[in-house]
Amino acid sequence: MKNSIALFELDVFLNPKSVAVIGASDRPGSWGSFIMRGLLSANFRGHIFPINSRAGQVFGIPAFKNITEINSPIDLAVCAIPQKFVKETVEACGQKDVKGITVITAGFAETSDQGWQQQASLAGLARSLGIRLIGPNVSGTFNLHAGFNASSIPADTLLSTSIAAVCQGGYAFYDILSSGRAKGLGVGKFIHTGNESDLTVTDFLQAFGKDPEVNAIIMYIEALRDGKRFMEIAGEVAATKPVVVYKAGRTVDSARAAHSHTGALAGQWQVYKGLLRQVGAIISPAMELLLPMGHALIERPTMKGSRVAIITMGGSWGVALTDCLAEAGLSIPEFCPELQKELRSLGMPDRASVKNPVDFGASGQFLAVDFPTSLARTILASKEVDALILHGIGRPGMHSAETPEEWKIFLEIEKQQVNEICALEKEMGIPVLIGSHYNPWESQAISDLNQQGVRIYNRLHEIVWLLTAMHRYGMIQKENR
Repeated sequence: MKNSIALFELDVFLNPKSVAVIGASDRPGSWGSFIMRGLLSANFRGHIFPINSRAGQVFGIPAFKNITEINSPIDLAVCAIPQKFVKETVEACGQKDVKGITVITAGFAETSDQGWQQQASLAGLARSLGIRLIGPNVSGTFNLHAGFNASSIPADTLLSTSIAAVCQGGYAFYDILSSGRAKGLGVGKFIHTGNESDLTVTDFLQAFGKDPEVNAIIMYIEALRDGKRFMEIAGEVAATKPVVVYKAGRTVDSARAAHSHTGALAGQWQVYKGLLRQVGAIISPAMELLLPMGHALIERPTMKGSRVAIITMGGSWGVALTDCLAEAGLSIPEFCPELQKELRSLGMPDRASVKNPVDFGASGQFLAVDFPTSLARTILASKEVDALILHGIGRPGMHSAETPEEWKIFLEIEKQQVNEICALEKEMGIPVLIGSHYNPWESQAISDLNQQGVRIYNRLHEIVWLLTAMHRYGMIQKENR
């Protein structure tokens, strides 16, 4: 790749053998406490050296007053101290031949021109000492594959996958990761670059592009420090792996917010939009969709065209889905007469539509236990569609000891049908998405299926944007062949 950075320089932030936490503390709510808890929660196999001016012990680990007191080599230092002490700390790290420093501390370029100058001076000092910097103004990094978590989020709230995340903002992304875990969504590697005084999102995009443990990369970007270099790197990475980007700071007001957040000058959204499309990145319309999009692009078969079939348990959902899909540029074709006739022969009564959408609910739900699977199989085998949506499953309410036996039987049949339809995705090589208005805390069926690993989406627009992303990525793959 062009403008390549030595990848071993970046590996220290994701796979160090030893970590010094400068500003380590037992005090709840302090950043030194967050980072220590993060490292301990992941059962880090390397050495942890707490640095605390009062020394003693931190979380039962002997502490040092200064990093220079440590006799062992230090790969990475995580700096969580007041801004006025950061410069002398970097100098001390230089004496210890530390390879990398994650500067948690805020109060630099995001605050004032003086802060910007102090940040530039700090980066220059680190360069002169041969140290690479992440930050300042970050929340940490983690690599769950290696049991390393130098971030403020406990490892037991995360789920390790083959997706990597590179974000200029971090704390809000932790909310997304924590809530995603219950639905089987997560990332294995995470970098928060913050103010980017030295290393940038582009550097880690490049590194993850070469990383065999990473199959997809999701990114939260406020501004690019070097747009030309990003285009070169992103174009090469996106040719081999999905790169999903949410660009924040798209309006005048949010651009102002971005500047006060990371000191970023956000730039014009239309320029970024064109740039991202040009390099083959997938644009996420919402921050909350980054994780579901990343999973969809590596878990599901390639979507070879824009045609979508809809099977619903309620006609209104079908109409609403049709609106959303069509507005997003996807097609909901009317099935040919031969296919309609075949669907009717499976047991669909005259009152039920078989044109697309197919109103499965109107057919009488249990003409046969395998009826919905036969319906979906016939549609997928017709070669008339490139994806299938089954929407409207799950009844409200959770089961208890008092639940009638007939409702428990109904539940098991519904779960069996959904699992059989999901299995068609792999068998037929065509994406099959399952939708329900209910989430796992509102419906027993959805809860059970979620526990079984079935992905169920409870927002129409989420389904549509995932299909749009899959269609876009399918076209990119076709262009790169």
